[in-house]
Amino acid sequence: MFKFDPQNNSMETERLLLRRFVLSDAARVAAICNTEEVYKGTLALPHPYTEESATWWINHQDENFSKDYYYDYAITDKQTGELYGCMGMGVDLNSNMGEIGYWIDPNHWNKGIATEAAKAIIQYGFDVKKFHKINARFFTYNPASGRVMEKAGMEREGLQKKHVWKIDKFEDIILYGILNPNE
Repeated sequence: MFKFDPQNNSMETERLLLRRFVLSDAARVAAICNTEEVYKGTLALPHPYTEESATWWINHQDENFSKDYYYDYAITDKQTGELYGCMGMGVDLNSNMGEIGYWIDPNHWNKGIATEAAKAIIQYGFDVKKFHKINARFFTYNPASGRVMEKAGMEREGLQKKHVWKIDKFEDIILYGILNPNE
């Protein structure tokens, strides 16, 4: 199940509501992003991650949306409103493509949350934004992220050796992608 609400710029799935972040999310965002597990799995998240960092990031999201630069959505429980993490999509308008990235509270890993949210943002990218292709990347030491991508319908496309500087060394990145099935 996927439902996009253009008035609120939100997405609904069977269990989740993907909505815009609000300033009252800042403390929870900082708590999640400051965990070692989330820091290690993300490509560009600073560490330590403070509440001030979260506030700055949330305050810049309207500009990112309006310029079609990046779309970040809070992944929340549809019933309780609990914030589980973030599902975002960077935009390359020249190539008509998106690139998804995400982080989830480690206390909620292995519950299908990232997969459900990834499927939603991929559908949003194809049905609403009309992207030709959507990509994703992950560190080779984080195969669980690759499983999320596969379950969301993406296919492995390649490997970039020693591509990202992370925790004092260059790390390999695995690339995944999916073409718009409506084209």
